[in-house]
Formats: sequence, C-alpha cells, structure tokens
Amino acid sequence: MFTLTTRIPEVLEIVRARTGVDFASYRPAMLERRIARHFAMSGAGSSEDYLRQLQGSPGAAFWLLENITIKVSRFYRHAPTFDLLRGGLLAQLARERAGRPLRIWCAGCGSGQEAYTFAMLLEHSRIDGFIEATDVDSTALTTARIGVYPIPATVELPSALATRYLEPVVSNEGQPAYRVVDRLRTRIRFSQHDVISNAPPPGEQRFDLVSCRNVLIYLQPTAQAQATRRLLDATEDNSVLCMGEAEWPLPVFAGTLEPLLHGTRLFRVRTSSPPFEADQELNRAGCRGIARA
Repeated sequence: MFTLTTRIPEVLEIVRARTGVDFASYRPAMLERRIARHFAMSGAGSSEDYLRQLQGSPGAAFWLLENITIKVSRFYRHAPTFDLLRGGLLAQLARERAGRPLRIWCAGCGSGQEAYTFAMLLEHSRIDGFIEATDVDSTALTTARIGVYPIPATVELPSALATRYLEPVVSNEGQPAYRVVDRLRTRIRFSQHDVISNAPPPGEQRFDLVSCRNVLIYLQPTAQAQATRRLLDATEDNSVLCMGEAEWPLPVFAGTLEPLLHGTRLFRVRTSSPPFEADQELNRAGCRGIARA
C-alpha cells in the first residue's frame, strides 16, 4: 500500500535530488493526493517499483514535479483582479512612479498565461514596464516561452484584448490554438525560481507589483509566512501584492497589507504612508463602466 506515512518522505527526497525542488514545506494532504495520482498513472505495481522508477529516470522525477505543481490557469483568470488593474490601478502605479517603467514579478507563473495577461494590460494602457515571471517547473516555463495556448485558456479574456494580442495558429497536436504576439514577449523574462527557497528574487531591483497567486495556499503556515515575507521584501514602498482568489494574508501581515476592492485579492503594501485617496476612489468606483466587450 502506497501511503504518505511510509514512503512519501522518500519520494520527496528523490524529487529534491533530481530536480532541486524541495516540497518538504508543502501541505501533506495536497502532496499525498498528487503523489498518489502520479503513482496510479505510473503503472508501478508497488511502492517499491514506484521508487525504483523515480530513482532510475530523471524524467520520471520531473513528471512527478509537474503533477505536484499542477497548473490550472487561464488568461485574465479571476476577472475582478484584472478589471481593477485595467480600470486604473496600473495607471495609478505608473503615475506614482513618475513615469519610471513599472517592474512586475509574477511568481509561480506556471505556463505563462498570467504573465502575458500583465503584459497585455501594460500594452493596452500604454504603460512602460517589464515582467519577471518565475516558476519551479522548468517544463511549464518552456511552454510559457513558446506562448501557444488552447482556445479554452482564453475563456475569461476580454475580446478586445484577445483580438489585439493573440493570433490564431494550429498547435503541434493539430488543434486550433492562440499564440501571443511578439511584442508581449519583449516585456517578459521567464526564469526558474522557488519562492520558498533562499534564492534572491529575480532581477536586481525591487518591484512595484508582485503577483503570487494560488501558491501560498499549498504551503504549511510557517513556510507561507516565510514566503510572504520574501515577496514583501522584494517590493518598493507602497507597491501592490496580488494573491489568489482563495488566499488571504496571514494575520501577522494585517498591519502591512491594506486590501483594495473587495474580492480582487489586491493589497497595498504599506510602510508609514497613509491610504491613498486614489485607492479609495478606485474602491468606490468598483471598476464601473469598464468595457469587457
């Protein structure tokens, strides 16, 4: 019987040795579900056979890495977040930076849809800026760099953005797909990084917006706090943190993170500054009148 208590620590050690990614700080229940799913797909007849597969093939360990870090993403996923950014928050950040290019870190970017969505919003608003997009999964990053996605990945994307920034193609599997236009690619650098490691953040400067969505929720509380602190340490004063729709900052960060419009999971990173009147205006407006056509 393949169980968490008997063999999962061994599995995680093989993955760490093979891929360099350490999942020891992730929630045990999530790890157990996803490793059990991979075990069922592997064709192994026993836990011993499964461990031999992982030890004998680097590809098997990377396949497991992909299964643990399952990527469920779309362009413009959780529309209220991107509506607020598109409806004025990005432009407000640009004004606060006095015309300096905005710096965005998309941590846990998966296969790239979120990073490209940020690039679309910068282009759409004619804002100068650059995006560092990172993930632990090198296979997902390869997909992100290629920038070709199935039609369902665009289901939430406003048609005005889809028409302007995606071009129809045929995928390698012969299916209709979309490819992001080249000018979006020049705004993004994809690289491997683990937010729960001690590795420094990408780039050499702090960020005006850090997005880490649907990553922290899978971490144990201590690791979640450490990762959040690393993200906040990478921000400029009065920057913005973006979290997943099912995530909320731990209580220890209540005095640092001021929520913006309800439901957006966007937060101002406060130091000693009072709330911005412009933020309050955006909250009151609630993005009314934004064209989603």
